[in-house]
This record gives sequence, structure tokens and C-alpha cells, in this order.
Amino acid sequence: MKNIVFIPYIKRKNSLGDSGIAQPRWDAGYDFGIASWKNWCKKNNHKLIIMDELMTPEEDMLITWQRWNALEILEHNGVEYDQVLIVDADSIVHPDCPDFFKLTNNKFTSQLTDGCYEWVNRAIKGYSNAFFKKNACLKPFEFFQTGFVIINKSHKDFFKKVFDFYWDNKDKIIESYDTLRTGSDISLLNCLRKEFNVELNILPKEYSIMDLTRKNLLYFDNQQWWKDSLENTINSGWIYQFTSIGKNNMGRDRKYWMERLYKELWENNN
Repeated sequence: MKNIVFIPYIKRKNSLGDSGIAQPRWDAGYDFGIASWKNWCKKNNHKLIIMDELMTPEEDMLITWQRWNALEILEHNGVEYDQVLIVDADSIVHPDCPDFFKLTNNKFTSQLTDGCYEWVNRAIKGYSNAFFKKNACLKPFEFFQTGFVIINKSHKDFFKKVFDFYWDNKDKIIESYDTLRTGSDISLLNCLRKEFNVELNILPKEYSIMDLTRKNLLYFDNQQWWKDSLENTINSGWIYQFTSIGKNNMGRDRKYWMERLYKELWENNN
């Protein structure tokens, strides 16, 4: 089997704030995520591909949408594949993570969103009303997360329909993203999967641990009652997603946590 781990990662220059001081890179820490996936792919005899160029100007399509061109990109570059994991660069994979490609049953595979359910309900309602004239295209417990999705050649037709839908509704999608603020690609991809009856295979939650802050798996405050340790984080799953790492009084941003976890998993134990 020729399995691919596909990571979209478009590097950008630092921006300057109102004070003229360089702001932290939005992608700070991603290099540690990519390094972990590079090591895991080598260990499991899979191929890592980095999407480092835009196919379409970002004012016409956000990179979150462009990543769903993965199959087209691979075929255009002559890369053979059987299954493709599209995974966010803000994730770290454990060295002992089992080979999840063996768990897909050759279906569209992801994990259910395990984060802010208010956000999920708002996203479903907003996009369902805006594009499908429905109160809800799907239930919150059917809502998969798009930071970890495994697809194969049988899904080429689905993604053609996805992009046909995008270009037919581009202006409205961009407008909805600005007004709803709930992530246009994740919301609409969920709705379209349901509309086009694409069967969804769900992996156990340990294959993508989200919202580490809300789960008390990161230490941000000297007043917190748990230890300043990553032991509980590591024991909670195989893949860790560093989304929604906000400001805190210890100055521990996403880069801090991704670097610390990477070194503990891949350097200190090897």
C-alpha cells in the first residue's frame, strides 16, 4: 500500500502590529509538528508530502479549502497513492502511534469533533440555513473534524462536487465566513458529505486529541492544581492538535508546547 501523509503548510512573513513590533508567527511551532510526522512516516514506511504553494490566490480561496485538492496535487506531480491523510501542521504524532491507515475500511475517515459544541451547533445552523435552506444538514454528533481526514481515489468525485459547489457559491462562502466566523470549509464539508451520502468511518478519539487547554492537559498558571507535566497529555492519545492555544500569564504559546512535546516524545525517548 502506498499511503501518504499530506500537510498543507504555506509559510508567511511576520506581520507588524500597530506598534511596529513584529508579531508572533501564526504558524509558530509547525516545524515541530512536521518533524514528528516525518519521523513517524519513516518509521511506518509512508510518504510525507508538504503542500507549500497555493494553487489559487488566497483572496479567492483560503488554504483551508485548497488542501482538499490533495488528490489532484498528488496526481499532477506523479505521486502514486492508495490512501491519503490530510492533517494539520499544528499536530504532533506519538512515536508509537498505531498505523491508522489500517483502520479506514477504505472509507472517508476522520474523527468526531470533540471541542466547543456551541460552536459546532452554530456552524451547522448557520451554513445549513445559508446554503441548503435547512435548519440543520446534520446532527452535532455527526460533525467530523477536518484537521485529520483520510481519503482515497474513490473520493475524487466527491471533491469535484465540493469544488464545483465552492466556485458556484464563492462570494457567498467568503461573506458567510466573515459573518458566521465558524470556519467555512469544515462546516460546508460536513454538510456536503451528508448531502452527497459519503459514508463516514470514525476513528477512536485517541487518534486526534483536541482542545488540550479545556481538557486541563496543558499547564498555564501557577495556581492550577495539576502538575506542570506532559504525562497526562501523552497518556491521553496518539495525536495531539494544538488549536486554540490562547494567551496566558506564563507566556506559553503554541510554539512552546509543540516544541516541548516534540522533544519529550521524539528526542528524550530516542
